[in-house]
Formats: sequence, C-alpha cells, structure tokens
Amino acid sequence: MLRRRIYNPLTELLAAALLVVLVLVVNRWEFSFAVLVLVVLPAVLLSGRIRQISLAILLVAGPLLLSSLLLHGLFYPEGRVILLDFGVARVTQEGLSFAAVMGLRMGVFTGVLLTVAMTLDIPDLLATMTHRRWNRKLVFILGSAVGILPHVALRARQITRAQQARGLVVGRGPISRFRALLTVTTPLVIGLLVDASERNHMLQARGFSSSVPRTSYLPDTDTPRQRWARRGMAVAVGAFSLLWLGAGVLP
Repeated sequence: MLRRRIYNPLTELLAAALLVVLVLVVNRWEFSFAVLVLVVLPAVLLSGRIRQISLAILLVAGPLLLSSLLLHGLFYPEGRVILLDFGVARVTQEGLSFAAVMGLRMGVFTGVLLTVAMTLDIPDLLATMTHRRWNRKLVFILGSAVGILPHVALRARQITRAQQARGLVVGRGPISRFRALLTVTTPLVIGLLVDASERNHMLQARGFSSSVPRTSYLPDTDTPRQRWARRGMAVAVGAFSLLWLGAGVLP
C-alpha cells in the first residue's frame, strides 16, 4: 500500500536535493549517519515500497561501495597504519576509514534520491511544473529522468515473465544466471530505445516544439504555503552552506 501523499511532488524533490547538498557541505560522517537513520530509513519504511526501494538501493549503492572499498582500502596513499601488506597494495586503517565514510555518503545519496524517485507522483509533478509555466523541454527531461526507474523496473518484470512463459529456467550456477540476465537485458535495452524513438515522433506530431503555452488537464495541487516553504528551504540551505564553508568548518 502506497503512503498517503501530504506534500506536492516538487516540494519533495527539492527537499531531497537540498538534503544531498547539506550532506556534501557538512561532510561529516556523524551528520551523514544521522540523515541515514533519521531520514532515509523512515522514508523507506513509510514508502509502501520497501522491497523495491531496498533492492534498487542495493543494486545501485552495492557496486559503488565495493569499488570504494577496493580503491581506497587497498590503494590509499596517505595511509600510515598498515593492517595487511600485499606488496603492490596495502590495507591501511586510514584507507578503510575513508572508504567507510565515502560509502556512508554514497548510501545516503542513493537512499534519498531513489526513495524520492520511486515514490513521486509523476503526473502530479509534471502538472505542477506545467502550471508554474516551466520550460516544456525541461519539464519533459525532469519527468523522464524521475520516472525512468519505475518504468524500467516494470518493463523488466514484464520481460522476465514473458521469457519464463517461453521456458526460461534460471539455474543456480553463475553461467545460467548470466545467460538468463542476457535474455532479459537485451530486449529491455532495445525496447527502451524503441520507446524513446516512438515518443520523440509522437511529441513532434503533437506540436511539442511549438511556443504556445501548454494546458494541463490535471488540477494544480501546489499551494502558496508550499511555494513559500520551498523558497525558504532553498534560501536557508544556501545561507547555511555559505556560512559553513566561509567559516572554514571543514574536517
């Protein structure tokens, strides 16, 4: 069951972006950990899509965490406390600490952005931006970027079920799993490219490039209070970032 919507999608998207900016500016593991525990975890639990979002975070953040561990854990030039020495590579305490901090930040980034992207009401978001008279190309790009993950996940499930109906059997071995992955990935990528081409022709046929103001058939769910709140959040985060960086409060 999806969560009950309280805020406009534009407000949620801006809040997620500003939270990422704060994590980058503060650059302390304590703050990143607090955001992960107090913001990301409750957002995932209340999203109504715990399994889908958790799997997406694992698939995106997992390779990033592994690469950070291998890169900084084995090849950290500033490392002094050597835990293991492999000749060419050295496992140092400083390298592992840096890799852990970077992994925590990447986990926060992926958790915040994927949770918002996979729970946003895309039609409501596009309608809000249309009512605000945003540039139509920018609206289309943002809507496509935010909505690509649910679309890809749905298409992948459909292709997997179709392949299983044709006799696809996934074994336990790595070769069998890789072969099954190819049978799903190949039509998925081709289908996405075909959809993009067809969508381009449809948009051009419907006068997407014209300069006439667009009309949205969905009501505007945005409110003046939320618009002022967005401006206030942006100003507050900008002022805090300038004061934090200007004061030299850096680790």
